[in-house]
Amino acid sequence: MSESEKDTIPETFVSRKSKILAELSIPDAEYTDLSPKGSVDEGIRDLIRDINALPGLVTTSSCAGRISVFLEGRKSKPQPQQAPLGQNESFNEPQRQFVPSGGKGAGKWLFVSHEPLKEDAVPLGSVSGSESGRPEETKPTRSLCERFGLEPGDGKPPGMNQQGRAPRLVRFHFEPMILHIMTATLHHAHPVLSAASASGFRESGLQSLRCLDAEDGPSPIVAVRSAGLSLESVIGYCEEGDDDNEDLADSEPVIRSLVTEEYLQMLVAMSNERFSVNTERKERFRSSMLDLCAAAHSRGAKTKGKAKGSADWEDPEKRRERKKAEGLWRKKQLEEQKKKEEQEGAQGDVDMS
Repeated sequence: MSESEKDTIPETFVSRKSKILAELSIPDAEYTDLSPKGSVDEGIRDLIRDINALPGLVTTSSCAGRISVFLEGRKSKPQPQQAPLGQNESFNEPQRQFVPSGGKGAGKWLFVSHEPLKEDAVPLGSVSGSESGRPEETKPTRSLCERFGLEPGDGKPPGMNQQGRAPRLVRFHFEPMILHIMTATLHHAHPVLSAASASGFRESGLQSLRCLDAEDGPSPIVAVRSAGLSLESVIGYCEEGDDDNEDLADSEPVIRSLVTEEYLQMLVAMSNERFSVNTERKERFRSSMLDLCAAAHSRGAKTKGKAKGSADWEDPEKRRERKKAEGLWRKKQLEEQKKKEEQEGAQGDVDMS
């Protein structure tokens, strides 16, 4: 890091980055984080390494992209609402039965993969020839329904239970790459945002402007993301007993599928294609970001090479006055040169006569 870069990067950022890099340097067997996987995804480690090697940037969280199956958390019981004074009860808001419950930790991950899902066996129902020449049925492979922790269902969604509570739904997701990058200043955030937008991550932006008002120094965080590649579908529900029946309430719930195996295969095929697009965008982002950061560093080296307070540094107002004086001096020199040439020309004419 050059001396000029040290001057422009706050000490608070340097301290934060050192702490984050120390945590990332922990061996994989000991490292853990708050994600379902608990560690940095293999498919994004090279990109993270490149980002963290740049001055003024450090990653705070990341996901290379993933396929997941998630069981929603239990929703709270409907609470009776009282109409405001002077209003009829018909104006009360309706209870939202199918809005996912909020809060981290609510619900359960049934399946997570940070790589495309490959067909690991012959599809169900196919046949293969035996040595005797007779076709014989192959052993059925493990279905996607089983891999996702679902029991076969009849395709009919359940109704409310006796307490009027909707079932907990199972959602299939494909989520593209997402990165959170802490930057030393807005100047360092600019090439990251430009590269993200140009590479297809069009929903990227500053995560929050509150970081600019931090008492211990601003550190803008850039979120690199693309909602356009996301995919979500409800594929099942959780059978649970009524709360009033203790025997059913304490029993292990059954998670049933709402869709066919073929539908799950279609979702996986769509997600695998999106994994490919996600990888292409990730590589474009990496290349563009490195180029833009290198260009910004080169411009900064030229404009910031003369640090304020050094012998070569010049106040902008004084520079304008100096340039003006130099221009007037050059103009005066040209006028004197022109006058001298005219005088020499006139003297020549006299001599000739």
